[in-house]
Amino acid sequence: MKKWAGIVGGMFFKHHNLAQMLAESKKDYHFRVRNKGQADSTVVKFVFSDQVQKDRRAFCACRILYSAYCDYCQQQGLTPLTNQQFKHNMGMLGFVYQKHHRFYAGYYQNKVTTAYKNIGLVSK
Repeated sequence: MKKWAGIVGGMFFKHHNLAQMLAESKKDYHFRVRNKGQADSTVVKFVFSDQVQKDRRAFCACRILYSAYCDYCQQQGLTPLTNQQFKHNMGMLGFVYQKHHRFYAGYYQNKVTTAYKNIGLVSK
């Protein structure tokens, strides 16, 4: 089983805790992506790559997800979209862009103010 780190329910979990929690879960939390035909192909390929986990309980910081997208495009030899175009395409696919002050990954550190819901990154 692949391990991934992310924020679930407002709490940040380390790799083994989150993977353990997901393995013990009996309910299906898979997120179904919408409007695949209308979104940019680079974003769709990134969302369906092995490094992305689609889960209705998770959310990921916007800058972390965008930098992972840029790295993915660089590895695949694709031209990445701008941050604003990426945000528009993620919204089209159904991933909610959420502004909030209470996304914390720790006390006074790793403060996250914007995040995409229903998506997480897989760590290697």
